[in-house]
Amino acid sequence: MQIQNIKKIILGPRQLTFGFDHNPQQNQDLVISWIIEQFENHGQVILNQFVAHVKEVHDLPEIDTLQYIFWSAQELKIHFRVDGKNITPFETRRALLQSPETQVEIITNKNVENSIFQEMTLFYQKLSKGKNQTDFDDQYDFSRSLLSDLKKWETDLTSFHSIAQKPFFPGRKEISEQLQTLKILLIKQDSYSLIYACYTNKEKITGMADDMTIISEFYTRQVKFWELLIESIEEFRVNLTEIKKTQEIFCGFNRLTQILASPSPYNQISEADRLLKILRPHNDLIVQRKTEAHRTKAISKIDSMIKKLVKLFDIYRPDQDLRNKFLYALRSAKKKLSYTQTIQQIDISLCNTEDIFDDFVEELKEK
Repeated sequence: MQIQNIKKIILGPRQLTFGFDHNPQQNQDLVISWIIEQFENHGQVILNQFVAHVKEVHDLPEIDTLQYIFWSAQELKIHFRVDGKNITPFETRRALLQSPETQVEIITNKNVENSIFQEMTLFYQKLSKGKNQTDFDDQYDFSRSLLSDLKKWETDLTSFHSIAQKPFFPGRKEISEQLQTLKILLIKQDSYSLIYACYTNKEKITGMADDMTIISEFYTRQVKFWELLIESIEEFRVNLTEIKKTQEIFCGFNRLTQILASPSPYNQISEADRLLKILRPHNDLIVQRKTEAHRTKAISKIDSMIKKLVKLFDIYRPDQDLRNKFLYALRSAKKKLSYTQTIQQIDISLCNTEDIFDDFVEELKEK
């Protein structure tokens, strides 16, 4: 804001001055309505930002907007607030003259009944379970703290919501319902509207707080484990025939699938972790045995290729260099199989070796 405009602000009773038109009351009422609209939508109105906004959107000169605001504050229709304390129009003007960039908040003077306010502060303390020890005696401060918590819930739930859309992740319905409730609570964010909305929805907020504790714990600490559980169960399904041969392991597998399918598995995470630690080594042993058997078969196939190649050497009689080249390639492929870790890698290696063998045969025939 320009310092010369701050100097021109007149304190005290309203009077016509500088560029005002013939309807100062109407213009002042408009400015107040814009303040209330912003306050309801955002829960906060900063003086210098609001003045710039009015000039840009409504083409009202800065000095006019400032004067209307100060007159409204003088008439107690609104209040100025700096560093968490309400201050008078005189104190506000002095602060702005000393530093035009001072962050001055504008708040409305509409408050809920004191009995509702007191009831809500006690409710808020119980809701925070002793984490918030602030004794609120100001409705604006209280509403800002309440608003901050509700917006944090909204931010957290929004981030959880995207993860909850994945298959087998719990809480999708609850998260959507809570976000809808928060949307209703946060329609208007001024002190009066917010406190009253929370007062009329205390029961819903209590349930939401309980759900938030459980859901937040899961989505901030258990997501990696849950992803591991989903992946592990898919791996176990591949070996289900072998798993069924051991009753205890098969029962553990069935229990894990029940936990995974549960709409509310939050209190079963420790059980799932215990079962997973039992099933994982058993499945690894099955995979190891199947891999070794698969490797043995693949090596046997390469041995057969080598024998066929030697027989072809007797028929087509290639020179020694070509013989060595072909045999070295197949023996190297056979040796490589000893280091492959998975059945898929073995299959890929064997397939490549079969292609090489076919190329060798074609080359021999062309000689």
